[in-house]
Amino acid sequence: MTAPSRPTVRHYLLLLALASAWGSSFLFIELALADLPAVMVAMGRTAIAAGVLYLVAKRQGHDLPGPPSPGGNGGQWFILAILAVVGYALPFFLIANAQTHLDSNLAGIFIGATPLVTLVVVHFGTRDEKMTKTRIMGVAAGFLGIVVLLGPSAWGAWGTRGALTGLDDDLLAQGSLLLVGLSFAANALIARRMTPLPPAVAACAVSLLATVMLFPIAIATDPGLGTSPGWLAIGAVFILGAYCTGAAAWLFFILVQERGANFVISANYLLPLVAMTLGVVFLSEQPRPEAFIAIALICGGIWLSNRT
Repeated sequence: MTAPSRPTVRHYLLLLALASAWGSSFLFIELALADLPAVMVAMGRTAIAAGVLYLVAKRQGHDLPGPPSPGGNGGQWFILAILAVVGYALPFFLIANAQTHLDSNLAGIFIGATPLVTLVVVHFGTRDEKMTKTRIMGVAAGFLGIVVLLGPSAWGAWGTRGALTGLDDDLLAQGSLLLVGLSFAANALIARRMTPLPPAVAACAVSLLATVMLFPIAIATDPGLGTSPGWLAIGAVFILGAYCTGAAAWLFFILVQERGANFVISANYLLPLVAMTLGVVFLSEQPRPEAFIAIALICGGIWLSNRT
């Protein structure tokens, strides 16, 4: 599918909606982790997403692909299974697990680096999304905006103990977030190259497959399956599934089919802005003056990286 030469206003609005869903997920993950293990949070959100997306697909008159068969649609299900691993099961578990070890600001730096990884992966994996000077400048400006927005506190793991010694206790968590960035980049590339399905169908299928993959891990690590979680944790998982996963997956497939991998992954630059907005609205936090410089850098970077 050939993307239009420039993103339209509709594309930017959908990107903002996607960033809102992804960005708010960190808050609800934190609430859910108070009563549930990381793998249960990951499985719960994919299961709820699959149910919601199935209803959306049926409402639109679509069905899931039929059962895999030799010489039939087995290849299509294989691609969907890969997407379920690299875009859902693996990163959802790693993010939830990392949030039990890392400061959220530092986590934001790692997640914010995803477009940098995507730029390289997509350059070598596609013919129509190659690196250009403007795209490199845009990606760099967006990442700089995240660094400015999060400020010196994001580097607290390094700041007081030196450039390398801060990596000791949380090295595994930090490495897992780097893997998340690579997973998201691979997910966007594979979704861009696969035979297009209706977005709700593709999103439902990968959510369902991710749930099936996570279920045996959840049973093995928590036989009680999160016995007696509080209502706050239950509500958080429901919002994670319906909005932060279901709606986000639907928007992701719409944008990756219409605009490509680099555009959809640029939503990661907006995640700290979403977190800042939630803090202002719900916690009466006051944004630092440099936040407005960061907003200009991030928005300018997204615009610049998507010029052709």
